[in-house]
Amino acid sequence: MSSHRQPEFLRLIFTSITGETHSVEVGQESIEEALAEGVYFDGSSVRGYASVNSSDLLLKPVSTKIAPLPWSPDVAVMPCGVYESSGKMHTRDPRSALGRVAESAMDKGLQLIVGSELEFFLVRRPHDRTIEPADSGGYFATTPSDGALMLRRKVFKALKALGISATTHHHEVAPGQHEIGLRHAAATATADNVMLSKMAIAELAALEGLTATFMPKPFAGVNGSGMHIHLSLWEAEHGQNVFASAPGDLSSLAKSFVAGLLEHAASLAAIVAPTVNSFKRLRPGYEAPTRIAWGPMNRTTIIRVPQYNGSKEKARIEFRCPDPLCSPHLAFAAVLAAGLDGIDKSLLPPSPTRDDLFKSGQDIKSLPETLGEALYELSRDNVLRHALGHSIVDSYIDLRESEWTEYLEMHPEPSFSQITDWETSKYLLLN
Repeated sequence: MSSHRQPEFLRLIFTSITGETHSVEVGQESIEEALAEGVYFDGSSVRGYASVNSSDLLLKPVSTKIAPLPWSPDVAVMPCGVYESSGKMHTRDPRSALGRVAESAMDKGLQLIVGSELEFFLVRRPHDRTIEPADSGGYFATTPSDGALMLRRKVFKALKALGISATTHHHEVAPGQHEIGLRHAAATATADNVMLSKMAIAELAALEGLTATFMPKPFAGVNGSGMHIHLSLWEAEHGQNVFASAPGDLSSLAKSFVAGLLEHAASLAAIVAPTVNSFKRLRPGYEAPTRIAWGPMNRTTIIRVPQYNGSKEKARIEFRCPDPLCSPHLAFAAVLAAGLDGIDKSLLPPSPTRDDLFKSGQDIKSLPETLGEALYELSRDNVLRHALGHSIVDSYIDLRESEWTEYLEMHPEPSFSQITDWETSKYLLLN
């Protein structure tokens, strides 16, 4: 690479086991070395990776494409993998876990394709402990009640410049709440796109004097933010969507995939809804699923089958549990592992439902109500433990159990209807 094409800084970006984004910037004179050899960092200072007495880990870019940041053109960004000093990929890197499960799918001739709906709030912070929505708009609001139309357009254009294909953007249901849709791609590519999109949203909002938060439920009494994911499996060799069957219906393989997600839904919740605050979103009455069921066009179930009018390319399912604080790489790995288990065992899902499960469905099993309950389910799930890796699952559970314990010490009698200062302090600025 010739020096006149190099940015002044190269930002190497990656996530912790629990999904928080981390980065380091390399100056221009060191970029070639960083690309060739990677950059060492203190793994004990990033949640879950290493102990302080054995903490030298290595970041290596996973792409050869350097993408300048449109809002700061002297800085470029590259996603990275986490490696041991020996050069072996770290078993607790969520990217590594997704790679292992994706390879298992590829052994069956299958590739997971994922699209994402990334929701977030824009807030103002008049005081350290006070936040308020940045506008008063509602679902599909227009200006002037939609106060962030121009900001979303800036994000949309920035993502395009970064090579990320977004599909739509709009105001969501709650005041200050917004959504940007990301076009479907291979699972690892979409996970990277989610990570980079959150970075872009946060930094562009900050330039406008706003705080973008991916905290699922920053305000009581209104809808929370999800990160619904649209899933399909494709033949790796021929590029055919194997979820498609008769017009408007799913294939038997797709239904076994659905059955796998339903079978492991309780333990998946610990990964796709990863925080104490996440479970205050997953409550009746706020368009978030609580019952372990599936159905066509049904937004009260954890799995919706969208209307696709017989187009085989568009045949897919929507998994509605995830929220934007999950680790996208680990979440996609867990979802794929659960679905593949359904296929391997030829599981059959229960009959789909068109019922409004917010008003009925008391006989249908519910998702865990708390992070503690979900972690217990994950600890017993040997399928996910084997697929993701014992090391990453054990470390993840330890970190999240510590979080749950800390919350209970502050709030021995948790309330689902209140958002505590502890939650706001813990989650507001995470991305």
